[in-house]
Amino acid sequence: MEHQIINALAQTQAGIALFDADERIVYANPAWEQLITGVAEEDLIFNETELADGGMISICFVKPQHVPLDKINLSNSANDAKIGTVIIADDSESNRMVARRILQAEGYSIVEASNGQSVLNMLRRGVNADLILMDVEMPDMDGLHTTRRIRHMPGPVSQTPIIALSAHQSRDWNVIARQSGVDEFINKPIQREKLIETMQDLIARTSGAGKNAKPTSSPPPHLRSKSARLGRPSRPESLTSPVLDIRVLEQLYNDAGEEGARCGIDIFINETESRLVKIDKALSEDDLKTVRNEVHALKSTSGTFGLRQLSELCETTQSIFEDAEFDEDRVLALSRQVVQLAPTALTALNLYRRSRHIGSNNTI
Repeated sequence: MEHQIINALAQTQAGIALFDADERIVYANPAWEQLITGVAEEDLIFNETELADGGMISICFVKPQHVPLDKINLSNSANDAKIGTVIIADDSESNRMVARRILQAEGYSIVEASNGQSVLNMLRRGVNADLILMDVEMPDMDGLHTTRRIRHMPGPVSQTPIIALSAHQSRDWNVIARQSGVDEFINKPIQREKLIETMQDLIARTSGAGKNAKPTSSPPPHLRSKSARLGRPSRPESLTSPVLDIRVLEQLYNDAGEEGARCGIDIFINETESRLVKIDKALSEDDLKTVRNEVHALKSTSGTFGLRQLSELCETTQSIFEDAEFDEDRVLALSRQVVQLAPTALTALNLYRRSRHIGSNNTI
């Protein structure tokens, strides 16, 4: 019987721990360990019961978050701005899904592209996009090179409004993106109000300038090394951030809605599990190009879903890849650390999702 109880406690999604009379921990299930190490204490609810022998049973779960019913302002919808089709270009399916949910709730029609070449092919086939959301860092052809190509296409398509999206927070990215021909720049993770406001302002400016306005000049489309084009982002000295940033997830649920956020998390977890297999295989085969591409993609998506420590580690790893002569031993060690940290981060994210669902079901 005792063995069955222990097995049941190990599988439950609530964090459960047993302490003795001296407040020493006697037993803790995996959920307790993940929540305690991955979530800030103020974001947890504890229920503690004293035992006859002076010990204590402690149960914890993530506080339920209440999403306001009026989170979407339909008076500022895409229909009011007279917007039709938006192309979302991002190599991450989960990132595209979050952006799609936000914009579809505003009334936009969405077309998705997983890389820059797909965007160019769509425009050449006659897809009439009113605006393009362009991820800056995509494999093979990045967003800035794609933007340059678009700006040199014949006809009105060259003037299509483009908003660049990037997980980098530095001013250099903003400046370089605009020099490449983008109209606006937004940092990831995307926030709905900022995105909608920027899109509406850009469309209003574009409509005011008129379709016959002379296209702005941009540099000729050629691909340079990223280290020369973008410089190196700052490297955090240590991983001091929490595993899970609850506030980023709250914003995600608020922007994409309960179903949208839940679906996005599902896609992200599946996507990341496949990505980790690729990284692990590439490391065993010394395929640093694949490692670099997958770490970059994981950096962007993990930030979107609140996995700050994982995103920070990927940022550090990518910054070394950006060096002209990078330290191969260090980049391999950090990439292995990414593979080791990611399952813990995914477990924390999954526990948050389940705790939120349980909490909302218990809230009348």
